[in-house]
Amino acid sequence: MQDNKIESWAFFRNASLKEFTVSETVNCIENHAFYDCRTLKKIIFSGCPEKIEKSAFMKCTGLTEFSLPENLQSLPAELCAECLSLKKISVPEKIETIPDRAFYFCAGLTELSLPEHLQAIGISAFEHCTSLQAVTFPEQVRTLGTQAFSGCYALHTITLPAGLQKIGKWGFSDCFRLRSLQLPESLTELGEGAFMNCVSLKQVRIPANLTEIPKNAFLGCAGLTQMHIPEHVTKIHAQAFSCCTKLKKLAIHDATECGSSGLFDNIRLLHLYRKGCHVRIELNEEKNADENLVIRFWTEKDISRRKIFFRQLKNPAYKIPLAVLMTATLDEDKAVFRNYIHENSETVSAFLIKNHDEENMKKLLQLES
Repeated sequence: MQDNKIESWAFFRNASLKEFTVSETVNCIENHAFYDCRTLKKIIFSGCPEKIEKSAFMKCTGLTEFSLPENLQSLPAELCAECLSLKKISVPEKIETIPDRAFYFCAGLTELSLPEHLQAIGISAFEHCTSLQAVTFPEQVRTLGTQAFSGCYALHTITLPAGLQKIGKWGFSDCFRLRSLQLPESLTELGEGAFMNCVSLKQVRIPANLTEIPKNAFLGCAGLTQMHIPEHVTKIHAQAFSCCTKLKKLAIHDATECGSSGLFDNIRLLHLYRKGCHVRIELNEEKNADENLVIRFWTEKDISRRKIFFRQLKNPAYKIPLAVLMTATLDEDKAVFRNYIHENSETVSAFLIKNHDEENMKKLLQLES
């Protein structure tokens, strides 16, 4: 070890090291300097090193106390990754980015203090910090990286900053105890599987600047009971709400393009909006029909495919298509629609009387004239 630095791998797997004081003369701790020092419990900084390199304290599984120097201006990747006993982290105020895997698998971490000027959190920075219960993000944070907090099983509360723009892929996936979530209006990008398997999540509001809901975004969110997809959302990707076993109520607009089957596989109550019309649909509880057919018919833009879906919906096995058909003018196939109304005149009349739907009555009269 030189006076001004602690060299790479200097104390690699040192089994006798229990406490270490970094002297005032040290200005650099090189990569893997204390890697896998499992008996090391405490690090003391007498001075302030200008640089700490990658994985300097990685796998120090016995490390319980660790206070980074306040003047430190940057952190390395994997700084304390897999430090299983580390309970508290206070990130210095000058730090603007927490790098990839910096505190990955710090399973004992219960307290986290983030600096005011922090702007970004990297890939897997706090992944599998399984004891972490709550996180409040500074207002300057704009980006949360891929799997940043994935697998934080105890995390039940997060306070996202008003200016957050991006949550990366699987950012909060497998956060089983996460109960509430307020996505900020500034959010423009939500990564694939961002909240996958957040089974305790009950309600989510889609912010104004988010135009797409990605693949697997809320897959397995078994606690979700209802969802409203605003008109500004142009596309919902495949499996976005798959396996949301309690999601019985959904509101969606015609302008929204939907992904493949499995998107809304548990829905029992649909609120659909088409060209200004609102339709309430109760889906058949029996499993003798493909419920996704309703969604596919509703969102399909190709005329020929819409005709196919339309004819499939006429099948007696589908007991719930009427409300959809009531608002689907189907200019390209008026004869089929008109015949369907004629054949089911009693059902149509009963539906109109029950719902007092003046708008649909006008449409029907126009078609029959």
